[in-house]
Amino acid sequence: MNSFSKFAFLPLALFLVSACAAQYPTPTASLTVNSLVKLPEELSETSGLFCDVDSLYSLNDSGNDPVIYRINYQGEILERTHLSLTNRDWEAITADDTSFYIADVGNNKGKREKVEVHKVNRTNFNDITTFTLKYAGNNATDNIPYAHDFDSEAMVKHGNDLLLFSKSWRTGITHIYRVNEGEAEQTIHPFASIEGLPGVVTGVDFDRYQDRFVVTGYKSDPFGNFATFIAQVSKEYELLNIWPLKEYKQVEGVCVDTNGTYWFSEEATEGRNASLSSAQVVSK
Repeated sequence: MNSFSKFAFLPLALFLVSACAAQYPTPTASLTVNSLVKLPEELSETSGLFCDVDSLYSLNDSGNDPVIYRINYQGEILERTHLSLTNRDWEAITADDTSFYIADVGNNKGKREKVEVHKVNRTNFNDITTFTLKYAGNNATDNIPYAHDFDSEAMVKHGNDLLLFSKSWRTGITHIYRVNEGEAEQTIHPFASIEGLPGVVTGVDFDRYQDRFVVTGYKSDPFGNFATFIAQVSKEYELLNIWPLKEYKQVEGVCVDTNGTYWFSEEATEGRNASLSSAQVVSK
């Protein structure tokens, strides 16, 4: 989503916040970015990332075709899967052995009373189950665009749990929701929260090698300045480490491959192409 138009409706108070003012505590390990490749223009609005055994999956956000893209680790498109769905605002993709999960949950302006998650059978793409979600306490008529907490761009299947991490514009406190796969329509309540992150969360995965979540996100201002980060969060949702991603802007997805390498995707912004990068965490 275009970052300039995204912030055209921000309240005056947020105009005074500089994205460059973010401060990070000293991490207990180092993060080294190893590679960066340009993504094809077709994925310029990449907005989710899932690492599979030998490839990655991504998708574009609002207004784009309802397509799951399989790409290699050089950023090249290997396969396109068109789904019989509408892409209102796809923001995340995750999977388990049998299903893909697509989060049509984008709600920057706060005007959606309900959002959706689609469960897609990996062996039959016409077999789709949709979960319709309402955030507890969400009243779309009261929300101020880009200044409310009823938004999300991060989802992960962790064990038997399908988890949404909120994009909390107003409070900066990330709320964690659990989606009940046995209920077609449901009201979701936060069961945990993360405090201390230096911006909104846009992607999440679980690092099974270090037994913790990895999230990415950013703080930004209406002048195109971004302070982008990757962070590690414990299974108890306690903040462990934060690393700045200098020179990156609108990072939208993150996943961990079978070797424990972190991969993150960046949406195209003014002056930057969409990109795919890898990073390694090394203990000090």
